[in-house]
Amino acid sequence: MKNNIDIKNYIQFNGNNPFGSQAKLLFHIDRLHSYLFQRDCSPVSMEISLTNRCNLNCSWCINSNFRGKEALNFKSLAKFLKEAKQFGLKGITLSGGGEPTIYSQFLDTVQLASYLGFDIGLMTNGGYSDNEQKRYNETIGNHIKWARFSVDTIDETKYKRWKGANLLSKVFNNVKELKNYPIKVGINCNISEEHTIKDVRDLINYFTDDVEYIQFRPILPRYYKQEKVYLNEKVWNYLIEEAKKNSKINLSNDKLNDVQNNNFFGFMVCDGHFFQPILTASGTMCTCMYHPDDDRFVLGNIYQNSFKEIWESEKRKKVINFVRTLDYKNQCQACCKNTEINKLLDYINHPSQGGDINHL
Repeated sequence: MKNNIDIKNYIQFNGNNPFGSQAKLLFHIDRLHSYLFQRDCSPVSMEISLTNRCNLNCSWCINSNFRGKEALNFKSLAKFLKEAKQFGLKGITLSGGGEPTIYSQFLDTVQLASYLGFDIGLMTNGGYSDNEQKRYNETIGNHIKWARFSVDTIDETKYKRWKGANLLSKVFNNVKELKNYPIKVGINCNISEEHTIKDVRDLINYFTDDVEYIQFRPILPRYYKQEKVYLNEKVWNYLIEEAKKNSKINLSNDKLNDVQNNNFFGFMVCDGHFFQPILTASGTMCTCMYHPDDDRFVLGNIYQNSFKEIWESEKRKKVINFVRTLDYKNQCQACCKNTEINKLLDYINHPSQGGDINHL
């Protein structure tokens, strides 16, 4: 057993993730069965970084360590998406290293992915050009299943100080415009030490009538900066009470609980990438978005090999074995995207440690 940990404290299916990552995986029993009994499976979804450029410079950006000027070659991306669909990929999220809407062929990418039958998600700052607003909103609203706008505050002074530029007027216009389309829109707010109760109350009041949810998350310490944990308890206590009265308020309880309990790596082995790997702006398929330029985490490159060749390669097998032996606490991002999936996989990989599993 890895790391001499108390398995009872780690092997848990806790259901705290607000978007139900663990529960959603149960809709893909065929992939779980293949993973458990054939020791491999095809992925369900992928995050795709169309570019690692961004039109903002957020103070707490989790991806600031690989910001650059790269962008995917559209012809190669189109080939990759067709191959991925044939291989069984179901969903893609346009997000990652930079702002996806500034990718020069963003609209073409969305339309192609929609035509291929992918469920598409979008993580954006929402500040796409005024000149392109109508075309962007028509394409996003008609072809994308959900979009999450990273806003953090509606105070223009704080927004510019925290995020490097003021795009708020564009964000407000785009959120309101998307109400006219069949898309689920959410707002994301990262709670910093500078946030006040007024900041979050104003944001809730402004967006409640226009969106499906308003998500609040703690700012996470970045492993590559060796940052300390900070939890704005005054604001979080307010939000916990408000969430009882306003169903639009969405708290990332998985991350909040891990921060409160200093339990960032509640799993023994990282295998979440079997179900949701990533594609970077440089064309590399990786296990996660936090080590995109580290060859030890790179499965292959779409400019050199097909999806199938990468997934079935010896290189991928070596990466799987390497990632399973990592000292996650000292080498990985706390509360990463695959954390909740990894907890569930731990649980089902160790039935003898899970209690009396045949007594429901």
